[in-house]
Amino acid sequence: MKDEFGVVVGYEDSPSAREALRWGAAEAAVRRPAQRLVKAAAGWVRRHHSDVVVNTLTDRCTPGKLLVELSMDAELIVVGCRGFSALGGLMAGSVSGHVAAHATCPVIVMRGPAEARGARDVVMGFDSSRTCAAALGFAAGETVRPGGPLKVVIAYQNRGRGAGMQETRIQTEGLAWNELTLLERRFPDLQASVELVDDSARPALLEVAGKARLLVVGSRGLGEVRGLLLESVSQALVHQASCPVAVVHAA
Repeated sequence: MKDEFGVVVGYEDSPSAREALRWGAAEAAVRRPAQRLVKAAAGWVRRHHSDVVVNTLTDRCTPGKLLVELSMDAELIVVGCRGFSALGGLMAGSVSGHVAAHATCPVIVMRGPAEARGARDVVMGFDSSRTCAAALGFAAGETVRPGGPLKVVIAYQNRGRGAGMQETRIQTEGLAWNELTLLERRFPDLQASVELVDDSARPALLEVAGKARLLVVGSRGLGEVRGLLLESVSQALVHQASCPVAVVHAA
């Protein structure tokens, strides 16, 4: 059962992990009253979200390996962008990157200052890959729960590539609108727009992250020939974006 563990939060005593805890607790509260947070600061959650059932777990396994294993039975994992190095002997940021790359459920990596959390937009980087379809569905759900707009960004660097690249951009835009039309049946209150950007994926998405509440990407894509999201792009966003980043794997 995929959601056996509900929302999993990887926690240790760092500012980024505390932000992950706050986000994960709020996710658990709105997804189902009986959601559980694993390896979290149970006392804080119980004080601020009394309807959330909290389970805690400690393990001598390295944090990245443990969280990837838990992802097989989790609905969502939330982690900070720094921390765990004293516990697991890993470089700061390596755990979040490892979990985002290898987990089987969506992973949210907390990035950016807490005071910047007032933004309402959810931004999603789209191409025609299978992971992007799953990521768009996740982004829609994250948009409608608290309310706010969804911006779908299609980034292709068209300079010097002629009419063929422009045709690819238009086709991808059509696919995005088709997916959004289907999602409106599940989320009738969804407010979405599609924006085409003449730039490569990494700089385009890093720029829009500055005004986003959450940036959502697929874990893999098709590359610059037919798409925009390579694994290296999602990893770059996890380590460099100025807002929280959700990495979604294909269902």
